[in-house]
Formats: sequence, structure tokens, C-alpha cells
Amino acid sequence: MALCLGQVFSKDKTFRPRKRFEPGTQRFELYKRPTKLPALIYMNLLMNWIESLINNEDIFPTRVGVPFPKNFQQVCKKILSRLFRVFVHVYIHHFDMICSMGAEAHINTCYKHYYFFISEFSLIDHSELEPLVRELRFHYCYRGA
Repeated sequence: MALCLGQVFSKDKTFRPRKRFEPGTQRFELYKRPTKLPALIYMNLLMNWIESLINNEDIFPTRVGVPFPKNFQQVCKKILSRLFRVFVHVYIHHFDMICSMGAEAHINTCYKHYYFFISEFSLIDHSELEPLVRELRFHYCYRGA
């Protein structure tokens, strides 16, 4: 019995077979492990990824009578959750620069519109919003913004 369990629970085996995709294919690229990137490169890749999705007629149809796909809301949630990272980065790392340019009211208005939109359509879990909420409290309470 112990021998059988040892084979089943071996470190080298999983209950699900590991996914193996051909290098160079889009599937292979999608299943890379997360890597650290400088924010500028991340944002550039993010915006290119979002643009490719928005321009994809199968996901965002533009012709009258063509239905949206079943996974449309999941795609939108993924886009908006990744854009949220941009807001967090801007508030945490660049807010002083935004204030020096006198643009804090503009960035705050952008965030308010974003927040109302995702709240209205339940597109992001509120627990994911906590990092930025804490940062906003800090800016308003301690910096007088």
C-alpha cells in the first residue's frame, strides 16, 4: 500500500498532466512564468495586449447584430484588473511628480471614473482595490492632497 501511495504522490507527478505547448506558439507565450519587468516595459506590453484584444472582432465585435462572446465579461475583468495595477503604480511611485505638475485633480478624476465603472458592473473584487484605497488615504490624510 505504501509503495502505491508513494507512486501516486511522487513529487514528479501531478494528478493533471502538465501542459506542454510548442515553443514559439501563442499558447506557449501565454503560459510563461511571471517575470519581473520594469514598469515602463510592463505598461508598454500591457497597452499592446489590450489594444490587440480591443481590435479583435471576435472579442469586441463592431458590426450590428454580431453578439459578444460568452467570455466577454471575463476578458473585460482581466483588462481592468491589469489597468488597476497602473493606477496603483502611479499613486505609489509617481504621485509627487503628478502633484508638482498640478495634475492630481485630473488623475483623481480618472480614478473616480474607473472606480465607478468597475463598481457599477462588478468587474473587480473590492479586496483587490484595497492597496490603492490605502494609498489614497495616505495622500489625503498625510499630504493634504
